[in-house]
Amino acid sequence: MFSTRLTSDKTLQTENRYGLQADREADSTEGLDEDMIVTQSQTNFICPITQLEMKKPVKNKVCGHTYDEEAIVRMIESKHRRKKKACCPKVGCSHIDMRISDLIQDEALRRAIENHNKKRRRQST
Repeated sequence: MFSTRLTSDKTLQTENRYGLQADREADSTEGLDEDMIVTQSQTNFICPITQLEMKKPVKNKVCGHTYDEEAIVRMIESKHRRKKKACCPKVGCSHIDMRISDLIQDEALRRAIENHNKKRRRQST
């Protein structure tokens, strides 16, 4: 009986200690999550071909990846001139026969990039 009570007291102390520690960790990582979300959204603005921010993003109807229009059109045309299939340049994508007709303008992403750049300009002034 005495050992059971001692064990439950230690368990309670351990739970309290880790519970408090988890709360402190959550507080300190909250800002980190926001930074990761911002970084992730900025990463989605980068063309996988040029590694630059997209100006005219287009989406591939087949695999759903986006690229800067000028870069992807140049890549597809270059491959087709050499009688080769154009593969999606996004790492890990299995789409191996891209065509210009697969591409559609991504207006939502274009507006998101413009809004992001406007916010960034406002914050820097």
